[in-house]
Amino acid sequence: MRKSLFFVALLAGVYGINAQTGNVGINTPSPASTLTVNGSFAATYKTVTASGTVGADDYYMAYNGTGIGTLTLPAAVSGAGNFAGRTYHFKNTGPGILTIAASGGELIDNQNGPGVSSIDIPSGYYAFLVSKGTLSGTTWELVLFSSSNSMPSVSQTYLFSSAQQNAVKQNCIATTGSAWVKTEIKYPQGMSINTANGVDLSTGRFTAPTEGYYMVYGSAQFDNSEVAGQPAFAWCVLYLVKNFATTPNNQLVQNYHTNPGIFASGIVSAVVHLNAGETVSMASAAQLNNLGAQYQVTATSIYGYKIAN
Repeated sequence: MRKSLFFVALLAGVYGINAQTGNVGINTPSPASTLTVNGSFAATYKTVTASGTVGADDYYMAYNGTGIGTLTLPAAVSGAGNFAGRTYHFKNTGPGILTIAASGGELIDNQNGPGVSSIDIPSGYYAFLVSKGTLSGTTWELVLFSSSNSMPSVSQTYLFSSAQQNAVKQNCIATTGSAWVKTEIKYPQGMSINTANGVDLSTGRFTAPTEGYYMVYGSAQFDNSEVAGQPAFAWCVLYLVKNFATTPNNQLVQNYHTNPGIFASGIVSAVVHLNAGETVSMASAAQLNNLGAQYQVTATSIYGYKIAN
């Protein structure tokens, strides 16, 4: 009989919780919010070392794998069971790369375009995501992406840097009339760092993968020591140009020399806003005292990275 009474009381308590209206307080008699907890809060902490699926019982997941791992978010649910507002926390505590992937054709809203199917979390980084409750398109939102040491990863900055300066000379078309002729600089030595293949070696252009502000630095040497007759420069200019293919006169900065002889060094740098797909490249122009048709540049180098959204 006592057990039966206890069971009835338990059912009544559960029914009372389910039917609760107004604010609920834990360890407080006067909750001011829908749920007020006057004390600590604990949720599931899980360490994983391999790829897998994120479950309804997961909350904070620490990936400690040595290789590449993928954690796949739950698929969106229509109607009863829709989990709009559910949050997950991910931290890469291992040396490998952790990928957080949306389910199927769903996307993650990373506030940078139409959404992505996955995000990579390098070692030492953390990501916080929330379900939007939608059924297609961007079903998850990336709330926060940060590092334990507050430094962005190379993949986030799209760092690029040409290899050690080279002695290869690039032939350039000289200006012989009133219209200045610009030639894009290339880097035959290749790139020592070229994140996401941002620099096209065939054109010398860096293409911005995402919208933001970029720092770009370049240098080159005008050198006619191997041009027939060693003609001196009447003038020479080194540029950084935005979107050279469509607007070659859209120079960001220039370094200009008048009558430097057969040698001149140029250094250029700029902070520039780029939309995704826009380019920055280094270019040169020069006129020779003998109005010759060709000059040469050498020791070309360029580097840059994204500094802000």
